[in-house]
Amino acid sequence: MVKRTLTPIGTPTDGPARPLSKGQKAFNTLVERIGKRREALAEWATFDTEFQRKYNNEFVPLLQQYNAVRIELVTRLDQLHGRKGLTKTERQTIADLLLRVADELARSIDDPVVEEILRRYDPVDPEVEAATLNDIRESMSAMFGVEIGDEVDMSSPEDVMRHVQEKLDGKDEREREHQQARDEYHAKRKKTPKQSAAAERARTEQDEVNLSIREVYRKLASALHPDREADPVERERKAALMQKVNVAYGKKSLLDLLELQLELEHIDQSSLDNVSEERLKRWNTILKEQLHQLDEELVDVQMGFLMRSGMAPTRSVSPKTVKRSLAAQMTGMRQDIRVFEKDLRLFDDPSRLKSWLKEIRKELAEMDYDDLMF
Repeated sequence: MVKRTLTPIGTPTDGPARPLSKGQKAFNTLVERIGKRREALAEWATFDTEFQRKYNNEFVPLLQQYNAVRIELVTRLDQLHGRKGLTKTERQTIADLLLRVADELARSIDDPVVEEILRRYDPVDPEVEAATLNDIRESMSAMFGVEIGDEVDMSSPEDVMRHVQEKLDGKDEREREHQQARDEYHAKRKKTPKQSAAAERARTEQDEVNLSIREVYRKLASALHPDREADPVERERKAALMQKVNVAYGKKSLLDLLELQLELEHIDQSSLDNVSEERLKRWNTILKEQLHQLDEELVDVQMGFLMRSGMAPTRSVSPKTVKRSLAAQMTGMRQDIRVFEKDLRLFDDPSRLKSWLKEIRKELAEMDYDDLMF
């Protein structure tokens, strides 16, 4: 049986289209938007297979090679710094380059050799470090809305995040207790007739929304109950369809339930065209919530790809831009690997080393100038 999807209400089978009500227009818009979100999620799911394969088989090995050559460069620069015959300026150039590479490397991997070298070439002023950690403490306290005490070791990201999570969990529990106390207080307070009427309307509307989903579910469950089918083949088919119905009901996906009704020919286009405005209103409430959930799911998926591909959070994200970003990263790493490997070969050639250091000094000066400009 081929899966059928809902066509817009009022789609003419013959003759001119009739004017649509406000509820019918809203229903058609919601169905269209949900369809687009589903298409986008399906596109990401398909792309994920290709992305994971490229990421695991090509990007990760290349990143390991990139890190290995940078570690070798840092250790060789450390050795080169102590070599006899170098001027003070040349040693400073070596130290500047070493610090740049080691600092960038330490941000992405934990390597004790690199960290030890970095500490020797860039000793931390205790007062500056304390001020920096305090700034981080205040920033994270403001960001998460929790107090981070002096007893927390701010130099340990794991300890900080564990402390923040504990504070957030406690804060959530207190908020739940306060909310419960407020609810109990308001429940005991005598409501005005207007407040009582509004609360009753809200409860009634929510009951009607839930009833709309249950009505569709019950009709499908009654028609598909496998125990009522004698034919083994048909029983198996109904059991599979019933599983889909249960999944859709569990997700409160009205659209899926309606499409299953359409697939089983329990409803047709004319039935949808003549749904009452009151029922459409309830259906639209359910579809709005479904659309909101799909939007949240899509954002989560996109943010995951942004992080893995190294793209800025402000970038427009699509499978195409993620693919380009990952390819650009890999191209940049390959170029850097070739440059670093070429540089490493120069370390054993004293006649070329001094001219290389002169070029490096110019490049570092230009990089510093660009940093100042921007």
